[in-house]
Amino acid sequence: MQTMKKLRLNILLLTFIFNYFQSAHCQDVKNEFTGTLQLDSKEIVTFKIQFKVKENGEIEGTSLTDIYGPNRTLSKISGIINIEKNSISFEEIENISTKSNAEAEEFCFLKVENANLKVDKEKSVLKGNFIAKFKNGKKCASGYLYLVNKGYIDILAEKYLSKNAVSSIDSLLKMKQLNNDIQAKVGNTYLTNNQVMRLNWTSSEIIIEVSDGSREDGDEIAIFIDSKKILDSFVIGKEKKTIIVPYSGGKVGIRIQAISEGKLKSCTANITLRDNENNTNVVANMTKGSNVVIMLNKKILKNASPE
Repeated sequence: MQTMKKLRLNILLLTFIFNYFQSAHCQDVKNEFTGTLQLDSKEIVTFKIQFKVKENGEIEGTSLTDIYGPNRTLSKISGIINIEKNSISFEEIENISTKSNAEAEEFCFLKVENANLKVDKEKSVLKGNFIAKFKNGKKCASGYLYLVNKGYIDILAEKYLSKNAVSSIDSLLKMKQLNNDIQAKVGNTYLTNNQVMRLNWTSSEIIIEVSDGSREDGDEIAIFIDSKKILDSFVIGKEKKTIIVPYSGGKVGIRIQAISEGKLKSCTANITLRDNENNTNVVANMTKGSNVVIMLNKKILKNASPE
């Protein structure tokens, strides 16, 4: 009797998992899990994956490592979900963008095999072991992965950022603003004075969108591609300014320079870079006269004809 009940529960759980990921696929929704990598060296690294599920159970998406840190790196992932075994396997296959100063051959690429995937209506957990290897196949790290779904994080935020949980309205507002700032940092790469970000590029043109980072206060910037100025003393506002520049390949530096800080402290610009595969959001926060740089590197596409 107990065995039959357990079997029915397992069947119901499997059905729920299948419907959960299939509905996400049909609605073109990305599944998001956020948490940590716990390295054997005892180091803890923030980590997030975002993916879509294909009809055959294959997944494709991105991983984000060191979310708030100086080595923030966005990578492409691929893998598969095994519904019957409640497991997921995936690996990082290439970098999309990074703030790290490491050379390409120094990057560790994560691989997870048969991690346990527990899904219910409120809290979904993904946990298991991982290894990481350099491109040459040499092992560079290993440890334990523990992630929870974005929906559960949102539930926690609603629970603890409420009038019932926080008696002082001022404290509540401050906590909600802090939560909003943290969420924004997950979706955007923040660059400050003289920081450099590297970005793999696939398109034959560079599309740059620029707008003010907070409220319009007279922030003024200039933009250079290598030594060529493509935007001169531009006062940024809420309305996006779009710039399209041809790109023939090779390494190219996009430099954003702060001409004026406006009425508020620092010059803040929201920058979106669009190519064939990805949209990259950057928040540049600079003092007058300083720069941030985004280095583009042309990604060689498979079966692509030479330019």
